[in-house]
Amino acid sequence: MGKLLRINLNTRRYSIEQIDPYDFRNFLGGRGLGALWYWREIGPNVRPLGAENKLGFFTGPMTGTPLVSTTKIQLATKGPETGHYLCSNSGGNFGPRLREAGFDALVLEGASDRWIAVAIENETVQFIDDDRWQGLSPIQAREKMLGQLPGSKWATMSIGPAAENGIAFSSIFVDDGRAFGRGGGGAVLASKKVKALAVRGDQKVPVADAAKCKEIAANARMGLKTSRAQHRLLGTSQLVEIINELGCMPTRNFQTSWAPPEKVQGVYAQTLHEHYYVRNYACYRCSVACGQMAEVKDGEFAGTKARPEYESIGLLGPSCGINSMDAVIAANEMCDNLGMDTITAGNMVALVMELFERGLVSAEDNDGLKVRFGDGKALLQMLQLIAERRGFGALVAEGARGVIKARPEWEPYILHVKGLTFPAYDPRGFHGMGLAYATSARGACHNVGGYTVSDELLKAKYDRYAVEGKGELVKTLQDNRAYIDSLGLCTVVRRAYQFTTSPASETLLAITGYDFAPHLMTIGERISNLERSILVREGVDRSDDNLPPRMREAIPDGPAAGHLISDEMLGAMLDEYYALRGWDDRGKPRPETLERLGLTEVPTQG
Repeated sequence: MGKLLRINLNTRRYSIEQIDPYDFRNFLGGRGLGALWYWREIGPNVRPLGAENKLGFFTGPMTGTPLVSTTKIQLATKGPETGHYLCSNSGGNFGPRLREAGFDALVLEGASDRWIAVAIENETVQFIDDDRWQGLSPIQAREKMLGQLPGSKWATMSIGPAAENGIAFSSIFVDDGRAFGRGGGGAVLASKKVKALAVRGDQKVPVADAAKCKEIAANARMGLKTSRAQHRLLGTSQLVEIINELGCMPTRNFQTSWAPPEKVQGVYAQTLHEHYYVRNYACYRCSVACGQMAEVKDGEFAGTKARPEYESIGLLGPSCGINSMDAVIAANEMCDNLGMDTITAGNMVALVMELFERGLVSAEDNDGLKVRFGDGKALLQMLQLIAERRGFGALVAEGARGVIKARPEWEPYILHVKGLTFPAYDPRGFHGMGLAYATSARGACHNVGGYTVSDELLKAKYDRYAVEGKGELVKTLQDNRAYIDSLGLCTVVRRAYQFTTSPASETLLAITGYDFAPHLMTIGERISNLERSILVREGVDRSDDNLPPRMREAIPDGPAAGHLISDEMLGAMLDEYYALRGWDDRGKPRPETLERLGLTEVPTQG
């Protein structure tokens, strides 16, 4: 219990270290331990793609246990898309298999001088040399890896050609269906010349009370049958129609946030389910199985397959003016095969489409390719140009920061915070999400930043256009999500275990023997403040907690028409948020806040 496997890719040596029980008690695991490790080992001058950068993968106390949906593992590294701290999580089997191998965490440091794969079986590490890894898709790399290993029950991580080409938003894929999607973790792994990893073990993940865990798991499965029935049926794609009807759907690169139903229903969940659905798929021990495998049956994109989630549909669909599920599935498949984040990829293509629309670029500038809103074929061709760094693909491959650095006059058309591009929600339609994007530890993010969709839109607990009270809402949601991300549990099922802002005791007591419940929100707050301290050390301040220029323009039509987020509105939300956080007016945690949370390693001066 409490072991970290450290692999040095320069020397091809590895060591096993004990994780301090004090760190578990104060940061749980997952995202919390990842942030603590990052603070200790990745300094402000580390380059994202430099050999001195490292990747840390951290499970939580629930990962791999007999309970439902205990699948999650967290990545911590310095990401190339933002140039700052990156936290990212993935489902699949890698986290549970790592724990079955006897480890709670895995650290990769240094860099290989040739392309390799790494296999971990219990306490043995094998390095596999093969230059023929290059150019393979993540799935091809996984299959090649499994073909060289004995037996079964291996879990894998792998990267695609986009990562090999240093694309700032390339991803690390887990098994054949999940990913560390955002921020460019794939490019960091590629900079180490690691194409794939595999892990398995024969150890039982320890729990304090096996009988109680079995009882809790049975109750959770029973509850999820009804509470998540719709989520199983339609997955996250069910949000497309809902968010569009509320006027918050990114449309034509966020030029508006709504489309008439006849111009967007081609990518609705019902369309997906009736005409493209193949089967559900599930992560480790998950009874919800919210993943939806889809296939185009005929037409230009016949035979293409993907697992389209809401974010992928929103950014590859309406934001690119696309009303064709055929094109969205084909584009999603291409992103997966190339190994790119669908969110930033969609944002970057939508940017190029708007630049063409405004006459700011031409086909001659883009390897002969015209890219127009609504053109599904051009969408796929542009994705290929990005992965190959051809035409404008060479520029947008660097992500939002790279484009703005090279062409600052295009900043009004780029939707990002701290370099991370917007998810598929227009915060002008619900202002708490704007604050969440502005203050998220990894840049514009609806998860790490605080998922205000339920409170502001679906359940309407808050006036979505109000400013007052959003600081408290976002802080609470961020702290809640920080501790959930540290448990190793999928957030979709958190309520089945009562991991809310007022958490129950029994689950973690049965797993660890310790009653964490009274401390979980404080642990989440501690993690949030540590992540902010990391960003402050890396040069971030209030000026970076900002929204892009388009958010100061009123939405032109639809249910949220006329609404915007002015500098004054964002400033008022930040003031409330900073005060509740115990930060100064520049967004730096005050000494008394750090002391209250026991963050003794963080300097309080300077």
